[in-house]
Amino acid sequence: MAAPREITIECLNGHWVLNKDLTSEPDPILKLQKVSWLLRKAFGLATIHLHISQYQTPASESTEPSTHIDFNQTAAGLAPTEEKRILDWEIRDHQDYFFGEVKAQCEFVHGAVDADGIVRPEFEFQTPNVNAQIKKFMRGEIEVDGSKSAGFIVEDWSGMADEGPGLWVHTCERNDKSGWTAEQIWGFEMLGDSRYFSRRVVVMTTKGEYLCGRIVFDFVSA
Repeated sequence: MAAPREITIECLNGHWVLNKDLTSEPDPILKLQKVSWLLRKAFGLATIHLHISQYQTPASESTEPSTHIDFNQTAAGLAPTEEKRILDWEIRDHQDYFFGEVKAQCEFVHGAVDADGIVRPEFEFQTPNVNAQIKKFMRGEIEVDGSKSAGFIVEDWSGMADEGPGLWVHTCERNDKSGWTAEQIWGFEMLGDSRYFSRRVVVMTTKGEYLCGRIVFDFVSA
């Protein structure tokens, strides 16, 4: 199901399901991240449910106000996983049975006008040695196969008057033991005639092997 207009990158609250028809084939990417064959098989067969809670914490004497996004992922045949993100670009440790020990950071990013006059996400890559194709894919200029893409929708948001159009989430996760980095941009894309919550991702190993893909979710309910 397409995401309703009231669901935005500032309010992802609700129940989501992975859309396998629109999502890139996950097995090669998970293999690059050294996820075991049994887990990859179970993931490929299961319906993946994601419950998201997004909220703000106020400023204190020692901290700035911050946005939190909590995820609970469930699927038949797989143990549930939980992840809590704070969009302040601080590096935090996270561990689960699926990806192991990961150092993660995330932030909101804004838009910049490219050479074609289109607003694209503007962010600093953390993945080492990214090439031009990776950059174009992650910013929404091209599809995985290199064909031209409409890219992310540029939507109104609460701080647009001060910061300008466009708001997205940029995440980076590193697994030093398994030797990979996964970088993502989250936003909304028009796929067909419908608006979907989409994550563009690049996974790269320390050997320089990489894969790009798109993760797409159906909105189920608030």
